[in-house]
Amino acid sequence: MVGLAALIIGAAVAALRAKKYCLKDTDVILCATFAGIGLVSGGVILYAIVQTPRLVQHWAHFSDNFLMALQFLFGGMVFYGGLFGTFLGLWLFARIFKQDFGNILRVTVPVMPLTHGIMRLGCFAAGCCHGIIHETLGIAFTRSPVAANGVPFLPVPLFETAMNLIIFAIIWQFSKKPRKPLHLICLYAIPYAIGRFALEFLRGDAARGTILTLSTSQFISILVMLACAIALILGDRKIA
Repeated sequence: MVGLAALIIGAAVAALRAKKYCLKDTDVILCATFAGIGLVSGGVILYAIVQTPRLVQHWAHFSDNFLMALQFLFGGMVFYGGLFGTFLGLWLFARIFKQDFGNILRVTVPVMPLTHGIMRLGCFAAGCCHGIIHETLGIAFTRSPVAANGVPFLPVPLFETAMNLIIFAIIWQFSKKPRKPLHLICLYAIPYAIGRFALEFLRGDAARGTILTLSTSQFISILVMLACAIALILGDRKIA
């Protein structure tokens, strides 16, 4: 429900400047629909990829229960997969309805950190994506279906919500004038990737996956920062 509310709020805020870029309210609704489908699909797919090694490692536990294995494999989402899926969904919308992809990005990218920040409140409420144990700053869950109840975990999802809202305020102000979509994307992606890389050190949940000595999200954060840096240097002439 929190995720749906986040999409609705994001679409409502995006609609405030949609007419400036020749997008109707119905276009914004369709954008939110395509983005939402891409968000869920991409997030679940990357989660399944991250969980696959653990599934193989503990296959003896799941071999007699196919439904349990599916739930384990597809029972969560990874943000970066959802982000990539969101962009793919928006691109498909532009292709299908013959809209200017650049204008769609100008309208939707500024509200992405707002939507993401609201969604993290749902993570906190459920107890997933929690932080390490901390007696002073930790918050203990009492009815979480995911986290250990009664244990004081750092509220990392709340930290991420605050970070996203700060990024939203900056990018919203920056985007009041017409900007290149690439600049908007990088203004969102680079600060988020830096913050996410740091916050991963405070995470205490097990379902993150690792690549070398980094968590999956830390590894992807590095790739995102490098991709943005290269794109800014070379320039993006396709969507600018």
